[in-house]
Amino acid sequence: MIHTYQGYQIKPHPQHPHSLIVVTEGRGGKIPAVLEGMFTNRKTAMTVIDAYVESKTKKDIGDGKKPD
Repeated sequence: MIHTYQGYQIKPHPQHPHSLIVVTEGRGGKIPAVLEGMFTNRKTAMTVIDAYVESKTKKDIGDGKKPD
C-alpha cells in the first residue's frame, strides 16, 4: 500500500515487501540522501521525512528564501 506524506511516497520495497522505501511524489526528482534506504515501518519513515522537511525549511529561512 502506498502512502503519500509531505510530497513523498512511502511504499513497499519491490524486492523486500516487508520493508518500506521513500520516493518522490510524481515523476523524476532526486531523493535526498537522508531518505534513502529501507524502513521497518511507516511511522519511522514519516519521522525522518518530518526531520528532513523541517531542516530544509530552517535552512531556507536562514538563507532569506521563502519556504515552499
